[in-house]
Amino acid sequence: MTLADNSIPEITDDLLLLHDIIIDGSYHNNLYSPGSYWDRKSKNAISEIKRCGIKDFRGGSNLIGQSYSDNSPIDIRSCLDFGLRKILLWVTKLYPFSIIFNEQVELTRNYYNTSIQLYREMSSRSPRIKELLLKYKVPYSLLGGCKSVVKVNGVDYSIHYLNLLEQHDNLSTHIQFDNVHTVFEIGGGFGTNIHLLIENYPNIKKVIYLDILPNLYVGIQYLKAFYGDAVCDYNTLKKADVIKFSDNNELEIFCIPPWKIENLQTPIDLFMNSHSFVEMPKEVASNYANHIMKLGGTELTIALISYSNYDPTTTFAPSDLPKFFAGGFFQSFECGTLMNTSVTNLYYISDGKPPRNPYPYSISLRERNIL
Repeated sequence: MTLADNSIPEITDDLLLLHDIIIDGSYHNNLYSPGSYWDRKSKNAISEIKRCGIKDFRGGSNLIGQSYSDNSPIDIRSCLDFGLRKILLWVTKLYPFSIIFNEQVELTRNYYNTSIQLYREMSSRSPRIKELLLKYKVPYSLLGGCKSVVKVNGVDYSIHYLNLLEQHDNLSTHIQFDNVHTVFEIGGGFGTNIHLLIENYPNIKKVIYLDILPNLYVGIQYLKAFYGDAVCDYNTLKKADVIKFSDNNELEIFCIPPWKIENLQTPIDLFMNSHSFVEMPKEVASNYANHIMKLGGTELTIALISYSNYDPTTTFAPSDLPKFFAGGFFQSFECGTLMNTSVTNLYYISDGKPPRNPYPYSISLRERNIL
């Protein structure tokens, strides 16, 4: 979808869809549930969606997009709106705590506004951003109330989209995206990477997007705003024993929760994950990897990205990532990030050639030296 007519897409709520995924997810084991890193964030985001909807999930009024989107929450009290945390929320509204807290929120807002202004000045002078905008098309990137915006050559762009575009450009030095037809992404956030791939590569027509709740729900509704009926949501696929792409050149975007990976029986050319694998329990990541290898086999291209400044108390070492994919030969490299020189991204890429030491897909984590 393009916005040649200058129309702005709308993101809508479908709480019945959200409810159905929540209910069905409760019947599945821990391999398909959020790990400790995501558990609290997921519960809070679901509460926030029910409270205020997703129209402004990238804005500053809620924490729906915490840790996977570019939302800009100034008032942290949004994360206290469920469970026993509501007691803390109530305390912060009492005098004199309310005055102190409100003053701090206002100070934080001023700092945030200053940082965005600095981003804008930096972006207007950045040769790297100009290079990316010449090489790639950036579709409308502000849907969902995005506030983290820069202006380049008179056009507003989401900082998040530009960051992912540079990440993609780094991958393109090792992956021939023009030859890719089917993509499978786990942990796709709210769909930014998929949006950029579809708009820049007309050869990519078949996409699988898997994520946990409520990220999946937000991503479904976000992609529907751009691609309408081409997005097959959970209610379309939940009864399917076999999930497989149609034999045509029409766009299909399958949006599935974790447990439906067991029903996938469609070949894939490229698997992608950015950052979220290291945030999973290792047993969960291993289960995903086993299914992925069965879908793609030895000709599958794998692109894994993580951050260098990981916290070993909540995530595992990015250097373990290639071990999950039964003997594949991975190239690795590091690149700085577009808007934050203090953060380095780590890239691990297997280019689809046969692995050096093929193992059975069911090899244990201990045999792979992950545990």
